[in-house]
Amino acid sequence: MVVPAAVVFGVYLPLFAFRTRYPDPIAVHWEFAGPPNGDMGVSFYLVFLAIGFGFTWVALILGSRRSMPSAPLAAVTYLVFGLLAAVNAQIVLANLDAVSWEEAASTTVTAFVFVVVVGVISGGVGWFAAGGSAGVPVDELLETVVSSGVSWTGSASNGWVAAIGVVPLLLVPMVHPIWIMLLLAISMLSVAFSSVRVTTDGEMVSIDMGPFGWPSQHIPMSGITGAAAFDVTPMAYGGWGYRVRSGVRAYVIRGGPAIRIERSGGSDVLVTVDDAPVGAATIAAMSRR
Repeated sequence: MVVPAAVVFGVYLPLFAFRTRYPDPIAVHWEFAGPPNGDMGVSFYLVFLAIGFGFTWVALILGSRRSMPSAPLAAVTYLVFGLLAAVNAQIVLANLDAVSWEEAASTTVTAFVFVVVVGVISGGVGWFAAGGSAGVPVDELLETVVSSGVSWTGSASNGWVAAIGVVPLLLVPMVHPIWIMLLLAISMLSVAFSSVRVTTDGEMVSIDMGPFGWPSQHIPMSGITGAAAFDVTPMAYGGWGYRVRSGVRAYVIRGGPAIRIERSGGSDVLVTVDDAPVGAATIAAMSRR
């Protein structure tokens, strides 16, 4: 959902930022490797794009809720968004600074190939990001693991993700002001998802992200039916960060040990954390008390 949302932002931003440099109506259809032969009002074109994105999002949500295979579903979704973004890029560039839609730049075979290539690559990224195993158990008999005490704390961090958060800040002085808020948001999210801390005291399991403990989630022990330890691969969940997949919400900081908390109401919660087998055993034992 997040990657397509970024595509939507990238599609709409130039249309609003440089709207005074477009004719109205704009050219939206061309002869193959030739001049434009169809137009549409700018406002109607924005609505048309919104409808296309909306239908694709609805298909993604319905497919996810019906537990359709994640890799094909993500591949088709990314393919559609990739094609829409590439086509829109061609329309934006062709109409920029044109006196009228008839004067918009002609399309070329190269432009057509560009759209197809972007679509194929986007579909491949979607397939790869959602494919793979959802996790391999590292201990099939967690019930036999004896954990001492009535509380447990575990953490995990990823210095590379934190370092990525610095890069957008370096670009701030070099970009147009309209992009600064996006860069700052990327930086803040990178830092927030560079570390995690999981604590349980018998009453609640708390998941706190980043150096400031935000975002956070608190799961009452009364709503937990069990817990298990897994060894996860980030790309099996679509990469690092907060991931939403059918039946599970995942906090993926790095690859390796993770705890999956099973809940009686709502989706399961998975979080990558060190010493996951002991933490899972502790949570599972507390949930049965």
